[in-house]
Amino acid sequence: MSCSAWHQQVNIASRSRVGSAFAPIVLVLLLLYMPAQAGAAPLREGAPELPTPVKIGIKLQQITNVDQRAENFSVGATLMMRWHDPALAYSPDSDPCRCRFKTLKESNFDQLIMEKGRKWPEFTIYNQQGNRFSQNRLFGIFPDGDVLYFERFTTTLQAPDFNFRRYPFDRQQFFIHVDSVYPKDFYVFTDLEGFSEVGARLGQEEWKVQRFDTLVSSVTASTRGATSRFSFRVVAQRHRTYYIFRILLPICIILVVAWVTFFVRDYGRRIDLSNGVLLLFVAFNFTISNDLPRLGYLTFLDTIIFSAFIVTSLVVIINVYLQRIESADRRESAHRLDRYVRWGYPATWLVLVLFLVSVFHWL
Repeated sequence: MSCSAWHQQVNIASRSRVGSAFAPIVLVLLLLYMPAQAGAAPLREGAPELPTPVKIGIKLQQITNVDQRAENFSVGATLMMRWHDPALAYSPDSDPCRCRFKTLKESNFDQLIMEKGRKWPEFTIYNQQGNRFSQNRLFGIFPDGDVLYFERFTTTLQAPDFNFRRYPFDRQQFFIHVDSVYPKDFYVFTDLEGFSEVGARLGQEEWKVQRFDTLVSSVTASTRGATSRFSFRVVAQRHRTYYIFRILLPICIILVVAWVTFFVRDYGRRIDLSNGVLLLFVAFNFTISNDLPRLGYLTFLDTIIFSAFIVTSLVVIINVYLQRIESADRRESAHRLDRYVRWGYPATWLVLVLFLVSVFHWL
């Protein structure tokens, strides 16, 4: 495709009714398509000498839901951008509105941009799932050509960075990635200082926000060319009280009950008690299974539950073995082994827990 033919396609798309609304998107797609063609114009063709800096920031006001199994979360947030376009400057005295600040809705601003033959730094939220519900989308224009974009939105975001290996003592990262639609030759994101923040009441009781930060980088995730990306990151620690009192403490009580059976002299009664403890643990495991994320790897809590189940099963096996030794007229051997097991059981558990803590600490 020749360069003149390509420009003709762009002009046709811009003059059509549908092309008028989507002219910026058509332009970007053609720009990205052309590098693959022999003799095509480079990606920088049509770009200004210097890219326009765009200040951007996000206020996170709500985390409405965290779906651990689907690895996504829903947010309510406000996004603001500020950039300068001299073609949009106006004189408050001669302009029909006679105002020192214009406020336009999206449709009015798009019409103004088309009339001026300009673009604006359109963006996409890279890790967005499904649609984004925008409660408000407004543009503000200052007489000197400075432009403000304000959007209050709610959406669901993918969270592939979730790592539940230390669950329930885990710390997670929540990202909002905003990618520029146009390459870096047109627009470059910079941090809108003093704007980004995390609200004091996020409405999420399971997580405690520790800190947040912002980062501007260059990526090629959304387009072939390098585009500017603004990343808003929140680091949150899971509240542990629920898991300690609802899961870990009951497990400890079950294990103590299993240990107490070693002080019963009647091995037959001991086997009955051990079987009851094992069934109690199985029932408890089914009860809490819905609270655990279904992952392709073991979490810290998974290993604790699995280890407790194995040790409780071993208690039953050991008690059966002791009864068989006693039935074979080897009472002294049974009592001697019983003494070792009685105190070896808690010692083994202590060593096992310390080992698991040390292993998962480095994951």
